[in-house]
This record gives sequence, structure tokens and C-alpha cells, in this order.
Amino acid sequence: MVRMGSVIALALAVGMGYLLGTSPQGVSPPHVPSDGSPMAEVPPWPIFRVAVFLNDFFRQGAEATTLPKIRVIELATARWHSYVIYALTKNGVFDAVHATPLSCGKVAETLKLHEPFLCRLMTAGATLGLLAQTGSTFTTTPTSSLLLAGVYGTQKSFVEMINNPYQTPAWEAISGQALATGKGGFQTAYSASFWEYISDPSRAHLEVEFDGAMSSFTAAAAGSIISSYAFPPNGTICDVGGSEGGTLRLLLQHYPGAKGIVVDRPTVAARATAALNAAGLGDRARGVGGDFFSALPPELGACDAFVLKHILHDWDDAHSIQILKGIKAVAKPGAKLAVVEHVVGVSGAGMERAKAMMDLNMMASCEAGAKERSVAEYQALFTAAGLSALPKLVQMRDILSLVELDL
Repeated sequence: MVRMGSVIALALAVGMGYLLGTSPQGVSPPHVPSDGSPMAEVPPWPIFRVAVFLNDFFRQGAEATTLPKIRVIELATARWHSYVIYALTKNGVFDAVHATPLSCGKVAETLKLHEPFLCRLMTAGATLGLLAQTGSTFTTTPTSSLLLAGVYGTQKSFVEMINNPYQTPAWEAISGQALATGKGGFQTAYSASFWEYISDPSRAHLEVEFDGAMSSFTAAAAGSIISSYAFPPNGTICDVGGSEGGTLRLLLQHYPGAKGIVVDRPTVAARATAALNAAGLGDRARGVGGDFFSALPPELGACDAFVLKHILHDWDDAHSIQILKGIKAVAKPGAKLAVVEHVVGVSGAGMERAKAMMDLNMMASCEAGAKERSVAEYQALFTAAGLSALPKLVQMRDILSLVELDL
């Protein structure tokens, strides 16, 4: 028994030594704010790699030991899970029970909801790990704590946007007419692009919801970016299509000597300027209205680093090349491009499955040709845009990866 324990200890030591020796080192920014840096949420590389391995191992084991007919039922009814999380998030149930555990009856009374239905929804939420139930009372779990209104890193807006009923016809289209014609799901369902649809003045709330959904990813993604990629400490960082400036705000808080610009639609850029001012960064950063399919604003000639996060996967190759050509035209010598996306083929099985689902979301939500891409596909885009440098893959402790290019 002692010998077996020694063998196990030796194996663990060798395994940890291997992980420590082969893990990337990461980077440290010039400053780490003490009042809420997203870097605190990024695990050490060895722990991240072990967690990914164990997640894939146990997931595959569970699926291998599930009867095929049960597996079919699980897959066919997976959207029911989405309805549960959407209903509980949209109606503020998690906010109601977060501070103080409450019975479903009390929640129904507070939120003016139908008690029998709500109790059944909350019970279902508890089976999914969204609520913790003790006797007749419910409260939040670490998962649903990410779905509260107004908290740092909340994913509430993302859950509400991705499950909003207006998205349903686009997804239905990709199993029917769009699958036959090759047109995007949204275009097929609405005869308009997603961007045209949410930009209609009568649907201004959807544009705000979308910006909030994109901001939902910001904290977690920014922590991974900051701990994996070094930005010019005294340069100008430009986030093209950077929405309300959430990513830029976090970058500048970690790079106090840097300046920044967010380029987005004029209405969004105005909100970005207001948000950056509110964060005390008005002297170093601002939003600039622009269209990345037209000539980019000349102010971007000052950029030392361009960030494209969750942008190119929204577009087909031709539009993506147009975006890249616009950056190339305005970029000064020595500037760098950092593309942050769900890069295909570089992660574990569980993450690659999630990327495949996101790829279908691009098919449903965007115009034909929008997709997640591999490193080789990004290199083909860069070459077609006249960017001859070889791209460098920067893997992060995240489902996202970063592809760097010298402009």
C-alpha cells in the first residue's frame, strides 16, 4: 500500500511537472487594479489545463455510458433548458432570491407571477443547478449569480438576447429554407440582415440589448486577453467594433500609460464615450463613429494595436477582407492586429463542441458566409487583404484564442 501511494505521488509530481514545464507563461500588465481586475478570474495555466482535461474526460464518459435512446431524448429536448434559464432570468427570479432565500410563493407574490407555474419553473431550475433549494426556499448558485442585473461580469443580457423570441425564426430557417438556399437564417426569416433589423429606430431596445449581450463577454474575455497578450504600455489601443467600450476600459485600467479609441456605429460610439467618461478615462479614450466597410476615421492612424474581438466571425470572407483592408489602409508601420475569436481546432473536445454551436449561431443570425474559422482560414483572409506577415496563435485560458499579426 505504501509503495502504491509512492507511485501515485510520483505520477502526480511528474504530471504537474510536465504541466508546469509546458504551460505558457502568460504576461503581466504594468498595473493590476485592486478593485476588481478580471485577471483574478483567470486560473493558472496548469489548473486550467487539468480542468479542461477532466471536463472532457467525464463528459465523454457520461455520454459513453448513456443509452442511445436517452441521448436522443436529451438532445431533442435541450432547448427546454434554454426556456427555463430564459424565463427565470427575464422575470428577475434570480435577483429576487439572491440576497435572501425565498419560497416560490413569496417570489410569485413579489414579482406578480402565477404561483403554480413559477414553482414548477423554479423546481426545474434547481434540477439544472440554477437554483439551490433547501426545503421550500430557493436561492442562487454560482451559475445563476452570473445572471443578476447590474453586477460585474453579468451574462444576463446575453441570455436574454440569445433566447429572445425574435431569434427563433432565424434558427428555424436554417433547418428548412436557408439550408436549401444557402442564405443566412435571419435574412431568410426577415428579409433583412440582423444589423438592419436591430438598427430600426422602432427596435432601439434590441440594439441596446445586443450591446449589453456583447458586454456580457467582456470581463471574462478581457481577463484572458490581458493575462495572455502584451499591449504597448504607452501606446494607443484601438478597438474596432468595440461596442460600448467595455474591453477598452479594462485594458486601459491595466495599462495606465496607454490611450484608446473605440470605433463603432455613431449611436454606439456616443454611448462608448459616455461610458469611458463615467469610468474616469475621458482624458485617455473616446468613441469615434465609423463604418468598418468604409474608410476608417483618420484618427486610427495613431493606433499601435488594433483589436478585432467577435467581429470577423459575423461576416463572410469578402466582408472580412474588406474590414482588414480598411485597417491596413489606416495603420501606421509597426502597428499590430489582435483578432480575438472562437478559433477552431485549437482546444479540447468540449470547447470545440461549443465553438461548433456558435458557428451555427453565425449561420442563423448573420448573413451567409459568417462563421468561426481556423488559423489557416484566418491566414487566408489576411493574405487576401494584402497582409503578408505570418499570423501567430496566442492560446488563452478561455474558449477564445487570439491571432496576432504585424500590419
